[in-house]
Amino acid sequence: MPVGLPITKQELDTRSGTIASAFQDAFNDALTLQQFLLATPNADLEAIGYTPEEVASLKTAFADLAHLARVWAGQDALPDAKDFRVFVSRLWGLGAF
Repeated sequence: MPVGLPITKQELDTRSGTIASAFQDAFNDALTLQQFLLATPNADLEAIGYTPEEVASLKTAFADLAHLARVWAGQDALPDAKDFRVFVSRLWGLGAF
């Protein structure tokens, strides 16, 4: 008898579907926020409490995430390897790199 939760087709289907949906949702959310950031002047973000450096980090991170979303959707090419985590890691706080 195995220890822990049994591995079943239903468990794998549920887990894989949840992960795939989360990726799609995350990419759509990244594109939505990127559109907002592109339309929002830096001064407006600074007026709500961001420093110029934080605005730059936020906008760069979401430019990278939007690019990754477009690569995911086949809308952009990725000619060279790119670590999309560089600026995004500044936003996620605690967590593995």
